[in-house]
Parts: sequence; structure tokens; C-alpha cells
Amino acid sequence: MKNFSRRDCLQAMAAAAGTSALAMPGMSLAAQSLVVNTYGGRWEKFWRSDLMPMFTKSAGVDTTLDVGLGKNFVANLRAAGAAKPPYSILMVNENIASLVRAEGYFEPIPAAKVPNLANAYPILRNPDDNGVRGIVSTIGIGYRKDLVKTPPKSWSDLWSNPEFKGKIGLYQIGNTAAMLFLLMTAKLYGGSQDAIDRAFVEIKKLLPFTQADWSGTLSTMLTRGDVTVAVIDFPEIVALQKKGVPVEMVVPTEGVLAFEQSFNVLKNAPAKEEAYKYLDFILRADVQEMMAKEFFTSPTNVRSRLSPELAKDVPVSGERMKSIFQFDWTKVNPQVAAITDRWNREMK
Repeated sequence: MKNFSRRDCLQAMAAAAGTSALAMPGMSLAAQSLVVNTYGGRWEKFWRSDLMPMFTKSAGVDTTLDVGLGKNFVANLRAAGAAKPPYSILMVNENIASLVRAEGYFEPIPAAKVPNLANAYPILRNPDDNGVRGIVSTIGIGYRKDLVKTPPKSWSDLWSNPEFKGKIGLYQIGNTAAMLFLLMTAKLYGGSQDAIDRAFVEIKKLLPFTQADWSGTLSTMLTRGDVTVAVIDFPEIVALQKKGVPVEMVVPTEGVLAFEQSFNVLKNAPAKEEAYKYLDFILRADVQEMMAKEFFTSPTNVRSRLSPELAKDVPVSGERMKSIFQFDWTKVNPQVAAITDRWNREMK
């Protein structure tokens, strides 16, 4: 399943407990110089068979794969402490990275050490280059072509098109995409991501809607026709199209949301120079193109080029990268518990 985000996480949950610190074949632990974290399922397979051998060959750096979930990686960091982190570079969702960043674990990335940082889209570089979003899976609107008479063009159509009433699929609040949708609604209807109350008012107008835990669940709902339109990441829609499901994806006129994998260098990294090499490798134009082919993610390097055929499956690239909504997670994180509780009480 060519799925960037959520379905593989379910597989990773089973793998996380027993696959930490997995060595690349043929390398001894004693010779390791860089621990590379990634997720399970398709992610692990691609990192192990394609990315890591390519990186080792080009940079001469031995690696160990640590396979798990974001919560596992953060738990490992906190258990070890900021002075002796188990990682030199960490890949996690940006909303999670912002929490760890606030705790002082990361440091700014020196542009001279990571030349390809200059080629990352500006909106993906954090202030002072304290982290960079290196993998992006965009989220827009997916719909059933055979069950929808008037295809959506904008986010506002979810509210204004009467045929969507009772047929909308959204994520549960425990999924980052639900928080993204809430913040976007706050911006669109309240003028700021801080307009949380207004966002709740507007989203409640969409009730009744179906809520899903992961993208794979939304895909199943679309396939069965339980929902006819959904807020969903585009790689899921592409995967359904490859299976012959009559679905289409829409880049809303207002912009798109995105799952963003943030890459961060640890302040007290045990292998800092190797971490810089790995980050530069991930940001390379050709590596970004490889990931686009494998996961249908949007290349983060301005020099990456997609074939016309692949560009159809990756609708947000090039100039369209500017259309990705950006949010300040440092302002959101303190509110997550309260927002989650309120969502679970009111969105029924």
C-alpha cells in the first residue's frame, strides 16, 4: 500500500516494541556512527532497502535503524536526557517536534554544513533553521466521482453543498489531521488560528459527520460509500485510484493541509557531523523525487522535478507548495488537552 501516513503506523505499533536499534545488514553495532529513526511498515522497508544503502554509499556513514513511533522516539529522548541523547538527528511530526524543541533538545541547523537546506522551500524551514520539514504529505478533499453530483472546489463547499450533509468523513481529534482542520477552520472563519471557539461553532455545523482514526479507515469508508467526501491525505486517494476506486482529489482554492515530518539536529548529538550529512542527503532533489515515487509525497527541494505522470499523483509541488497552511504549534500545544476534551464532548 503506497501510503505515507497513517495505515503503516498501525503496523508500526506492533513492531515498535521489538525492532528498536535494528542494524543495517552486514554492519556490526560496534562500527555504527549514526542512529536513524523511521516508522514501521512501508517506511522501514524503503529506508532499509533503498535509502540507507544509498546514503552509506554516498556519504560513507554506517547507520543503525531505530523503528517505532513518534511517542517511542520522544520517550527515548526524555529517558536519556538532553545531555546524552540516543539520537543525533530525529524525524517526527512537526507538532511533536515543537514540544521537544521547547524542552531544549534541538539546535539550529548550520547552512554551511547542510548545503541542500538552501534548496528547501522557505515555508518548510523553521525560524533560525531550528528544524526543517523534510517530508510532506498534503491533505485536501477526496470524493467519490460516481456519488457526488457537484465536485467540491474549496473547503467552504463542505459547508455550502447540501449533498454533503451527513456524508462527510473527518479524522478523530487524536489524529494530527483533525487538529490541522480545526486550526484551518479557525483561520478561514475567524481570521486566526487562535479563533478556536469560532472553529468549533463552524465545524459543529457540519454534523452529523463520520470520524475516522486513520487515513486507512477513511479510505475504507470512501470505498464502501459510507462517506462521499472526506478530508484526507492525497497519497490515500492515489492508492485508492490505483485499486480502481472511483475517487478524485481536490486541491482547495484556499490551500492545503499537510502531515509534515520534521528533521531536527540534537544539541548534544553523539554523531553531529554524520547527522548533517544525513539531513543533507534527505533534502537532496533526487532523494525527494525517490520518496515522491514511493509515497506520493510532495518534494521539499525546489530543484526536484516530477514527471508529468507522477505530477498527476502529487498535485501539490513546485509553486503550489506555497499553498500549504502553516501553524504555530508552540501556541497550539498548551491547548491540546482542552481542545481534545471539548472535541470529544461536542462533536457527536
